[in-house]
Amino acid sequence: MHETSTGREFPAPHGRILIVDADPGARNALSDAVTGLGHTVCHAAEPGPSAIDLPTAARPDVALIGLAVGEKAGPAVETGARVAERFAVPLVYATDTTDAEPLDQAQRTDPHGYVLKSGDPRQLGLAIRAALGATVRKRAARQETDSDDVAPRPEWNSAILRSLFDNISDAVIVADVRGRFVAVNAAARRFSETYDPSNPERWSEHFEVYQADGRTPFAAEDLPLTAAIRGDATGDVLLLLRPRHADAGTEDLWLSASGYPLRDAGGRCMGGAVVIRDVTAAPEESARAKRIEAELHERVQILDAIIRSMGDGVVVADAQARFTLFNPSAERIVGIGMTDRPPDEWTDLYGVFYADGVTPVPTDQLPVVRAVRGETIETLRLFIRNARISEGVYISVNASPVRSESGEVVGGVAVFRDVTQRRMEEEALTQAFAHGRLEVIDTVLHNIGNAINSVATGVDTLNGWFEDNELMRRFGKLADLVAAHDRDWISWLERDAQGRQMRPFLLALVQDLTGEHARLLGTARRVRERVRHIVDIIRTQASFTAGTVERKLVDLPATIRDAVKVVRESLGQRGVAIEVDCTRAPNQILVQESRFQQMLVNLLKNAMEATDERAARLEDDSDWQPRIRVLARRGEQKNTLVIDVSDNGIGIDPSHFGSVFNAGYTTKKDGTGLGLHSAANFVIGSGGSIQPLSDGSGYGATLRVTLRLAEEQRPLRSPPVHGEP
Repeated sequence: MHETSTGREFPAPHGRILIVDADPGARNALSDAVTGLGHTVCHAAEPGPSAIDLPTAARPDVALIGLAVGEKAGPAVETGARVAERFAVPLVYATDTTDAEPLDQAQRTDPHGYVLKSGDPRQLGLAIRAALGATVRKRAARQETDSDDVAPRPEWNSAILRSLFDNISDAVIVADVRGRFVAVNAAARRFSETYDPSNPERWSEHFEVYQADGRTPFAAEDLPLTAAIRGDATGDVLLLLRPRHADAGTEDLWLSASGYPLRDAGGRCMGGAVVIRDVTAAPEESARAKRIEAELHERVQILDAIIRSMGDGVVVADAQARFTLFNPSAERIVGIGMTDRPPDEWTDLYGVFYADGVTPVPTDQLPVVRAVRGETIETLRLFIRNARISEGVYISVNASPVRSESGEVVGGVAVFRDVTQRRMEEEALTQAFAHGRLEVIDTVLHNIGNAINSVATGVDTLNGWFEDNELMRRFGKLADLVAAHDRDWISWLERDAQGRQMRPFLLALVQDLTGEHARLLGTARRVRERVRHIVDIIRTQASFTAGTVERKLVDLPATIRDAVKVVRESLGQRGVAIEVDCTRAPNQILVQESRFQQMLVNLLKNAMEATDERAARLEDDSDWQPRIRVLARRGEQKNTLVIDVSDNGIGIDPSHFGSVFNAGYTTKKDGTGLGLHSAANFVIGSGGSIQPLSDGSGYGATLRVTLRLAEEQRPLRSPPVHGEP
């Protein structure tokens, strides 16, 4: 209420105010101030379409625009201009700045006034009052200028209002300043048919009114209609309407009531109206919702207790790969708990490696990150070593995406367990199996030795027969006699005493030759059987010892030189220059020597054949000279050896990087595709890695081998089981 110069109070004009401000806190503060001044906030929004595209029913009388500083001033001023244009209402800017630039922008919209956001609310009230007066004058002037042909007739207005009043679903009651009902619509009459709603004095005879708790009576002076008659607006007041008698024709009703003062053109309060909505179902739904919430809370508590008591580690991340859960077992296993650091720091923070214990897992290959991408991972083995777990642990990880009801991926979950003990047991079993095979090898070698002795004896027998053979001497004498009597052969056989002995001599010689042949054939058969036995033993041994050759300390530079010697002649024929650099490598490494050297030979042959391919394609390039370089050095990762075999040959298309080590892959017409495959099998089986590097066809290539050095091995950490990734 406001005072005139004569001291009499009169009601302040009531207006519908649109509030626009980019700051939610400022919008709330302005809304509270406007409501406190007795006005209605018809809408509150940030600058933009939501502040302009309002329904006709929400049309404002005044727009209160929050003016920001700097670049944010532009959207607010633009929105204010569009509001003024659409609704033909005055603009009042609320600001805390006196900077010229935003005020100059606002001035172009012809504002009705300015107020300070932090100023006295009375200043805001005066600005709104003045703006409302301008609104009334504008609308009156517009009505005066409207032609009679387009202006609605009073009877039409009455008919429209009466139709709306009687047919809206909400109950509406209008009372004068004395509290007498002057209008009650059909919806209000449905509350009860046993009383006269136009007689408010008898209302309390039929109903009791309680506050939202359902127990505290509502004071008559606090009812929304009573407040509206006083000139105070109230919005969405929850109350319980309970019949006093069973014959009231209804049960308890929960109502939401909003009261609005009715004012004349001069702003004086003529009475009030209350709009009532039946929300009886709402408290029931609220109670049901609370029961469901309690049940869900209980289930969440149970699930949380289960997850926290699990022996397996459980981690959950949201769609942005931010941790939302990290159970105690997860922290115990990896040594470090949940972090808010981004995923690209997780590998270093937690120390996540592949099963070789050397190769770090890239960020995009971390199980929970892959799960957030929608992938499912099963029994992936990783190695964790960080400052908290210096010895490291092996873990087995399962991970899967978390999806919403619509199937959208909203996060990922990873479950893992410590399998270090199992890994040690597997390695111990592998070692025991290897020792057992060594015993088998000893037995096999013994059997081979016996077989070789037998073969040697048989070979000596055959050799002795060929070197000093009586039958051969007798054949020689026979040949001499035949040659000597070539001219008188018949007469010599018939008349000469020696000639007459020729027949028994031949018969005896044939008999002796037959016996000697049988003995030699038996010896040869025994030798053949023993040789076959040796071959069978070797084949059996090869199947047993594949991948289990014992490792030993070897001279690295010497081993590389020996591998180069194997292909030296071929390199010389092709004119390929080769360079070996081991200056930054250890002198000795623990390795399966023969397979390591064969791996080097395969890599050198591949490099040599790459230069052949380039030479065949670039025959007219006289400046090009084929070169191969072998560089051995310690790796950037602790206790690793890196060997680069580089060439300036044909190069590798990057799209083929994933195929070069596959069995059968080759770019040569007569190639088998087994050399690099065999080299990769040895490297990976030794717990290392091998990768191709090339800028593409015609730019040469490097095959990089990374192996773990002997110093890294610990008493309980043997080489990975053959075939494990």
